[in-house]
Amino acid sequence: MNLPIFNFTKIESTNDFARSLIFEHKIYKGIITADEQTKGRGRYGNQWSSPKGNLYFTIFFPILRSNLKKIQFLVQLQIRNILKKYRIKNLSLKWPNDLYINNKKVCGILQESIVFKKLFLIIGIGINIQSSPKIKKYPTTYLNKEAKKKVNLNELVEKLKKAFISNIINKKHSFKNILKEWNKYAFNKNKFINFKTKNKIYKGIFRGINNNGALILEHNNRKDYFSHGSLI
Repeated sequence: MNLPIFNFTKIESTNDFARSLIFEHKIYKGIITADEQTKGRGRYGNQWSSPKGNLYFTIFFPILRSNLKKIQFLVQLQIRNILKKYRIKNLSLKWPNDLYINNKKVCGILQESIVFKKLFLIIGIGINIQSSPKIKKYPTTYLNKEAKKKVNLNELVEKLKKAFISNIINKKHSFKNILKEWNKYAFNKNKFINFKTKNKIYKGIFRGINNNGALILEHNNRKDYFSHGSLI
């Protein structure tokens, strides 16, 4: 698959630029990278700190609606497969869209879908390579602190591009197998957690994800299932 690549030294947001390519320039697939973002975004509009030296990568392409749910877990697994080659220990997947090393956040994924004649998926990936922001809500880390092998930014971009083309876009995967694999590496699985959805906080034991990708929370002698929310 031929994917045009757009490289920037500085941009407001790689995901926002992908939207403009689709709506304004009728470019329907591609990859965007930036050395720095001035308005990087995470889930729920949260700011994503984007200094130079880290990876800011967005890929966009048409997608079938039936594949939307499975792809977020597949992307996490593919990124984990890439990062573990740098001999990183204790690399886990936090529901629904982060990667952690030794209980510290190293990667965030922002997945957005839009409709313009057909359905498109925009996946933004931010990976801390040379530095990590100091955030009150959770600890962070970066690859060149944790890896036994130094991570080269350009090499990592090529690995991500290859993974998407070979293993994600238009590739058929069993959702059941994806979820089974994901559960092996789930962050805080079988541990007591606080879980926030809308304006309510639940406390209980995180039992992984079910066959629909929903978070399983065991509390008050029962199990509840959540499709949206955050572990806190």
